[in-house]
Amino acid sequence: MKGFTLIELLVVVLIIGILSAVALPQYQKAVEKSRAAEAVQLLRYMHQQGELCILANGEQACNQVRNEDAGIELGAGFECTFNGDEEVCCNKDWCYANGSLSWGSYCATGLVNGPIARRREGNQSIDEALKYTLQYETCESAPYKGQIVCYDSEKWCKLFHGEGKPI
Repeated sequence: MKGFTLIELLVVVLIIGILSAVALPQYQKAVEKSRAAEAVQLLRYMHQQGELCILANGEQACNQVRNEDAGIELGAGFECTFNGDEEVCCNKDWCYANGSLSWGSYCATGLVNGPIARRREGNQSIDEALKYTLQYETCESAPYKGQIVCYDSEKWCKLFHGEGKPI
């Protein structure tokens, strides 16, 4: 007798289906964490460059400036727009805003107080791209000052210790 029985083939297909059902969500989480790592690196870089701009030129000179004027170079693959208050630069996965580089005395509840990155899907703008937001906390009253915090999605922020908590 050669070959496999129908039952044996069904068992193999069932095992492959179960393994796929377990592996696919884990793969998606790993991919999302690697995309978030890109944003974390860029947010730290944007914050550091903003601090250097403030040290070199003073806070007033660095408020409401373009990224280039603050020494922030994002590289190829970014489309940037400046609305007079802040510059927003988007690549295929993220939209970044420098928060007008208004740190310190400009902090207020409900206002962006440091650079932010919003995860985008497709060609959404920063206002539409709301899968989740990562923000570099700079306000003195922020509970996690100097850390990057996840907002706007309980589901996705679970990957990073929960919404409103540092990643």
